[in-house]
Amino acid sequence: MFKVNFISRKFFQIYLKLNKYLVYNDVLFTKAKYYCKNKVNINLDNPTEFMEKIQWLKLFHYTQNYGNFVDKYEARNYVETKIGSQYLNAIYGVFDAVDAINFENLPNQFVLKGTHGSGYNVIVKDKNQINENKIIQQLNCFLHKNYYFENRESIYKNVKPRILIEKYISEVDCEGLIDYKFYCFHGVPKYVLVKVCLNGEDKKCYYDLNWNKIIPEQIPNDFLNSAIEKPSNFEEMLTIAAKLAAEFIFIRVDLYSIGEKIIFGELTFFPTGGNKRISVERFNKEFGDLMHLPNQTS
Repeated sequence: MFKVNFISRKFFQIYLKLNKYLVYNDVLFTKAKYYCKNKVNINLDNPTEFMEKIQWLKLFHYTQNYGNFVDKYEARNYVETKIGSQYLNAIYGVFDAVDAINFENLPNQFVLKGTHGSGYNVIVKDKNQINENKIIQQLNCFLHKNYYFENRESIYKNVKPRILIEKYISEVDCEGLIDYKFYCFHGVPKYVLVKVCLNGEDKKCYYDLNWNKIIPEQIPNDFLNSAIEKPSNFEEMLTIAAKLAAEFIFIRVDLYSIGEKIIFGELTFFPTGGNKRISVERFNKEFGDLMHLPNQTS
């Protein structure tokens, strides 16, 4: 079994950060990074826990052929086919180059997203307050990145770098926009991770499908203590999540509910890149048991 115990964890973290483009063996990189994040070795030969199976899917199953599902522009075609265009957020365009974007023609509020990775976002709440040159530099930086190298998610390797401009959405009745992330196993939603930004901090917690809040054995710093009211259209959200998840061993379907309107967010194959164990300890095994890999019979 691969071990990195012989070297200091801190040193290895620095090594991986500096050499993420130079470590060509994806399995070696994945094992090393998982150890640095969790202080335990990952079992890819006989994966049992959730993140072990997520990493197996990342390395051996959901590879380049699935790129259109994570491309934030191309994924819209899949959503439209499965559930209809009424669940898609409005867009103002998709651009191969930043200099093709005319900021004067955009509304006062909008969101800029790199189609080819996670976290490549610029949220504009007031166009009159932005530094356009700084945003242009940031977008150009996005376009020159290949997200594959961050966590060796080869599903992103050949996704074309583009900038998608979407309508800015907000929930006026809430302190922050609520993100409902449905964990779906073999096409069946089982739990929903509720995430909201409060006072500039991301807070989250899990609910079961009866809207019972799951309390972790050890409360993490980002645990959402406040109660979130069950959305009135929750059953519709479940139906949508199941339809979008029907073709996959595991997928997380991210949705928003603005008033009575459901808006598709994105499809997530590898939560946290497969690197961080779930804060609800029992879920690490339970979620793993819910996933049956192609080479597993039970």
